[in-house]
Amino acid sequence: MIALLRLPFAVALTGLIALLPASAAQSPSSQTPDLVVACEVDRDAQSCLKQAIRLYEGKKLPKDDVTARRFAAKACAEGAAEGCNFLAAMLEKGIGGTADRPSAVRNYRRACRAGYANACYNLGQLFYYEPANDEEVVEARALFAEGCDAQIADSCNNHAVMLKFGEGGPRDLPGARSLFDAACTAGSNDGCTNHGYMLMMGEAGPRDIARAATLLDAACIAGNANACDNRGVMLMNGMNGPADFAQARTLLRKACALDSHSGCFNLGELLTKGPNHIRDPEAAATAHRKACQLGHKQACTLTNTPAQSGA
Repeated sequence: MIALLRLPFAVALTGLIALLPASAAQSPSSQTPDLVVACEVDRDAQSCLKQAIRLYEGKKLPKDDVTARRFAAKACAEGAAEGCNFLAAMLEKGIGGTADRPSAVRNYRRACRAGYANACYNLGQLFYYEPANDEEVVEARALFAEGCDAQIADSCNNHAVMLKFGEGGPRDLPGARSLFDAACTAGSNDGCTNHGYMLMMGEAGPRDIARAATLLDAACIAGNANACDNRGVMLMNGMNGPADFAQARTLLRKACALDSHSGCFNLGELLTKGPNHIRDPEAAATAHRKACQLGHKQACTLTNTPAQSGA
């Protein structure tokens, strides 16, 4: 019942803005008041980008997504790769105008080829989650590899997931294990969760239960639902010493509260089949119902409730 974390990332404009260089996020007091003139008359790409960000954020100027998109387009046209990435995100999500996937792809690709690695990662996200064809899945794998080479931790995790499941190319479990380790070291919470899982299961290398427990504990504390679920299963099954059903219950409750369908199912199983002092039929039924609502098919067979989505 232990589920390896799949790709959980989504492109968010707020995240993209945070990845802009410091020069694009100066305080208003350090900027000239006429960014519009610098952009439109002097054709300064960074001024166009700054104005787009200010309009999108709506902190120093009234929020205006339509005009923000126009200035992002100007920044891109004047050669700012970050502007192309910003524009692509707005085009992808339909912010400031209609959604336009082909234009989003074109601008992500332009920024990626100009050396802006975050655009490579974002294009990989789009191709992975909403592929138009099998070729885009193959390219997503290559784009995540580019992002990983540029030390984007989440891109390393995503590349590792595709290697593990043989998506977009051949399966490579040793490569996945190594990349999950690298992603974790670089700061990816999901990478730590996935590396902990492979260490726990002994996939593509020796089992290391002690290190797996350390990684999963840290990732769970940081709010990763799958880490809480997997660590709870470890404790429930006594994989790292004597079984600790009370602590397992605590961690599985947290996983379920974070909407892990596996965490809810495992919680229900523990409350149903665990020691007498842990059993709670009413709470178990509640956990199984939530697992079913989140898409866990086996839980639905226990509750006679139709599954909402595949588990």
